[in-house]
Amino acid sequence: MLAKSIVWSPSRVRMLNECPRRYVHSHVVGRGGWPGGPKSHIPKVAQAWQLGNKRIHSDLMIRTISDGVKDWILMKYRDDNWSEHSAKNQMTARVRGSLRESCGEIDDNLVKEMVSEGFPRLTALERAPLLSQLGSERVDEWMPLNRLEAYWVGNSRVYTVPDLIARIGDKWHLVRLSSQLWRRVPNETQQLELGVMLKWALDEPSLPNSPEQFVIHRIGWLNHRWLGWRNRGSAVWKDASQVMLTHDLKELRFIHLANKGDVDLDDLATNNNKQHCSNCGFKNECPRA
Repeated sequence: MLAKSIVWSPSRVRMLNECPRRYVHSHVVGRGGWPGGPKSHIPKVAQAWQLGNKRIHSDLMIRTISDGVKDWILMKYRDDNWSEHSAKNQMTARVRGSLRESCGEIDDNLVKEMVSEGFPRLTALERAPLLSQLGSERVDEWMPLNRLEAYWVGNSRVYTVPDLIARIGDKWHLVRLSSQLWRRVPNETQQLELGVMLKWALDEPSLPNSPEQFVIHRIGWLNHRWLGWRNRGSAVWKDASQVMLTHDLKELRFIHLANKGDVDLDDLATNNNKQHCSNCGFKNECPRA
């Protein structure tokens, strides 16, 4: 069965490239794909829905931090007072909820460990590049945006909305936030993924119609601090990102069409590099395991 629409995001494309089998189990069979859900009469479909929700603890912590960052930005925008005590309580509740949903059980010591490791990222936001200037005279205007708001390309949902937008002088700054980075400078593919935000911005009637009027930022946590990378927009960057997006959508449509309800899930291609298997909920029933 073909999903109603193809969904593009950097994380989905990364999963497809790393392991087609995991992608099909997660986004074609489970999570809104084949009907029946976790109670499907087809055992492999029910299993895909159930295992697809499993995450390693570090992934759950990063998701919880991301929610805390959104809270911090929204309170900054509303000029509300951000309280460490309230934020830590909220983070603790979210960690417990994530563990319950993913594992079905809660270890109080693990909760404390995850909060202790993750919470310093929230208290350090006041020192983060650009974020530290929000609300100051240097930033003329700014607004948080809903990153989970889909931008439609034909019948495909593309997640390319920035986390926030700010105007400084005659330039508009499009910001993507990441709760965990492995390197400060994005690689070529990541830069193309960031460049997709330019098309979104150029299609907004209230924003300038020239890519050169925008600056793309990626701000993320690396080595115990928030670090930033930025680059001015250009027509070349925007066009190259659109070529990448078109290619990705074509690949995603193909993988969905090729894996309809009669496909043998045991024959799916698997990961060629086991370094990507550690956070996969399907690794215990994978033929490569």
